[in-house]
Amino acid sequence: MKKATLTPMLALVSLGLAATAASPQDIQQVKGLSDLLSTPKGLQLIADTLWVLLAAFLVFWMHAGFALLESGFCRAKNTANILAKNFIVVAITTLAYWAVGFAFMFGDGNGFIGWKGLALMGEHNAPLVALGKAKEYSGTYSALSWTSVPLYAAFLFQLVFAATAATIVSGAVAERIKFASFIVFSFVMGLLIYPIVGHWIWGGGWLAERGFYDFAGSTVVHSVGGWAALTGAAMLGPRLGKYSKDGKVNPIPGHSMALATLGTFILWLGWFGFNPGSTMAAIPSAIARIAVTTNIAAAAGAFIATMWAWLRLGKPDLSMSLNGCLAGLVAITAPCAFVSPVSAFIIGVVAGVLVVESVLLFDRVGIDDPVGAISVHLVNGIWGTLSVGLFAQRFADLGDAQPKLGLFIGGSGEQFIVQLTGVVAAGAFVFTASLLTWAIVKALVGLRVAPEEEVEGLDIGEMGMEAYPSDPFPTFEALSVTGWERFVPTIAHAQISTEQTVAQAVATSAKSEPVNSGAQTQTTPPLERRLYSVILENANTERAKRRWERLCHEPQQAPPEFHEVYRHLVSFDGREFVFRGGDPERMRKAVEKLFEGYLGIGATVTVEAE
Repeated sequence: MKKATLTPMLALVSLGLAATAASPQDIQQVKGLSDLLSTPKGLQLIADTLWVLLAAFLVFWMHAGFALLESGFCRAKNTANILAKNFIVVAITTLAYWAVGFAFMFGDGNGFIGWKGLALMGEHNAPLVALGKAKEYSGTYSALSWTSVPLYAAFLFQLVFAATAATIVSGAVAERIKFASFIVFSFVMGLLIYPIVGHWIWGGGWLAERGFYDFAGSTVVHSVGGWAALTGAAMLGPRLGKYSKDGKVNPIPGHSMALATLGTFILWLGWFGFNPGSTMAAIPSAIARIAVTTNIAAAAGAFIATMWAWLRLGKPDLSMSLNGCLAGLVAITAPCAFVSPVSAFIIGVVAGVLVVESVLLFDRVGIDDPVGAISVHLVNGIWGTLSVGLFAQRFADLGDAQPKLGLFIGGSGEQFIVQLTGVVAAGAFVFTASLLTWAIVKALVGLRVAPEEEVEGLDIGEMGMEAYPSDPFPTFEALSVTGWERFVPTIAHAQISTEQTVAQAVATSAKSEPVNSGAQTQTTPPLERRLYSVILENANTERAKRRWERLCHEPQQAPPEFHEVYRHLVSFDGREFVFRGGDPERMRKAVEKLFEGYLGIGATVTVEAE
């Protein structure tokens, strides 16, 4: 497993060393800030660069939104694993896209793929052309010659889009995929799958030549991520318990709608970098219009999804409202620069209905998507892309690079046919490439965790930690397992003669013994409350510990036996319960009841006197 995961990383290191040795002369630098500030073209270049970088930072922050949304929609026992996936995918995609992916997408090549300018080592003089210091573009990234910003600014902006496409997959495969498998797939996604489709559309490839338009990525980012998510969810199969034997769909609610709501707000904010930033130039009128169409579509999607879910499900489901907002944002991503606010509203309304119906449809056909990523990104990515062919109109601030009029705006329908062609082509490629990649990953390292690990939670099995661990030492008595002696100071300061018995010393100490922090106030314990143990013989101690920690973490939901046991408990180390007071046989039966089904075959519960 480790070898399969590390091999692509070693290839990156080798590529980096080779690129350093062959580093070309950097021709994009302009010496002296005063030269830029003294001319209108220089000021425009500064404004363009700052705007693109600001937008990139906003899109980068969207990953925090994805992490919160996904973890909130899933169960608490998988939270650390989900956060780890959403974090590491940014790092993995950065390395893959920097080394190879960016060149495959924007480097000069043919209509299918680019190949020049690996590891950002190509030349790019677009800023010099914008300043009038060069007559024409000279470099290896011709597809980016239309924007004046420096190469590194353009790369950073495109990188955060690539990471977003890979992140989309995480939600659909949550709560049952191996961490290593997700890392490998994310690497391939940023290295090959995303860049190839991106080259067809944004890199001057064959779809761009046919007149296909996707302003900010309904297809390039969202549908690509959605198709990959669909294949991953299908190959993994549903989570345990999602479907009964008769095919009934069982809801598996997430653990925190607060996190999910906060994550959606972050994503909504980040989309103001995602869509307006795709101008890659500080064009005030275009940026303002795109921001408005983006917001209207999001609002319409959220409201209509709420109303539609209320109608279909009987309640205004918050999860549907959140996904409705995201569906509107995904749908408006392709046409945001080419449509009016009224058209944006219609696009958002349709998205709100689509996301609710598609979530219900995927549940019915057996595709288990814990967060609704496929419905949001794939279904509405397709809808948004096709809507360009329905609602596109021309705007003077966009220049000549604009789609033909949409079918509902007086067009002939030609643009819709082109958009449909792109949707089908991108879908066929990504579905096939993803299916092949998942199959290879499955053969190399496997895809799904073991059933026992899935039931216990991926936090423990995959990450070796929990997002919400219980306090291992919630009481003074619990500290005794570490060797800390609560009662020594009291005995040491008592005036005890050498003839005084140990029983008398313990009785003296008991008068000042604090009440267990988890129990109700009790009277001073009598002398006869001696210590005794309940032993879990031949039990799986790790599973027993986790069972006890979960009971302590949610005592309100614990069975009555828990409170009875806890009232008399001194310590527990995974095998031995130490009690003071209470009936030993009663405690044994309570412990046996609490751990029924958790101790393993052949385990027994016995009493042992101190």
